[in-house]
Amino acid sequence: MTDTPSRRTAFAAAAAGAVTAAALVTSKQAAAQSGPVTTEVITQRGSMIIGVVSGVPPFGIVDERGNPSGYDVDVANALARFMGVRAELVPLTPVARIPALQSRRIDVLVATLGPTPERAKTIVFPMPYSAFRLSIMAPRELQAANLRDLAGKRIAVPRGSPQDTTVTRLAMPGTNVVRFDDDATCAQAVFSRQVDAAALPDTTINQILAQNRSANAELKFAFSLQPNSMAVRKDQMELHQWLNNTIYWMKISGELDQLSQKWLNAPLPELPVF
Repeated sequence: MTDTPSRRTAFAAAAAGAVTAAALVTSKQAAAQSGPVTTEVITQRGSMIIGVVSGVPPFGIVDERGNPSGYDVDVANALARFMGVRAELVPLTPVARIPALQSRRIDVLVATLGPTPERAKTIVFPMPYSAFRLSIMAPRELQAANLRDLAGKRIAVPRGSPQDTTVTRLAMPGTNVVRFDDDATCAQAVFSRQVDAAALPDTTINQILAQNRSANAELKFAFSLQPNSMAVRKDQMELHQWLNNTIYWMKISGELDQLSQKWLNAPLPELPVF
């Protein structure tokens, strides 16, 4: 077949049309991805993309096969089961949780996140699904049974954490709240005697003490309950309502209590509703 200028022009026009059509499809896909992620979107996709915390036992750990495991992972898998889709789990470090949600890498966070007023400026929290006890770790020789006994002492807290807010609010006058970057640094400050005590989740204290059996420290007492919530973006209010309904169902059915007994060795505590 002879190649003529007119045939080359027709071929170019057809190719250009195909490119334009592909661009339109890509544009529509991008627009769909940038819209609100609803239960319908998740159902049609066939998967729920869930961010879970890593390195925070027993809420988020890695099992012997290298797979995510823990309380949050079991809850995340239950959400996907109730939705009738598969769970795509995305392990995240604590500092990466909210950025991953805001950048649309995930549909929802199930990642041991405290519903603080500051965080609520940018994301939306359903009712809490778990909780840990904020507790004091200190050297064994320190006699302390409550926050009153720590008046005038130096208490380490992770900067901007629920512990920071709660200790600052509840501590007796004269208590020196010393802020560090994370839980591990607070614990090390106790071990090195930079501070007299540290306020941390009881699960974190138990893990740290198990890993540092020679350290002269112990869990002294719990002083507050810290609820944890899932989180979605502000344009996901329909998914937010579905999560509230599902959390409620998991509470009254006893499923959340079973997971609490499994991972925390304690009954599910009374959780607030909002």
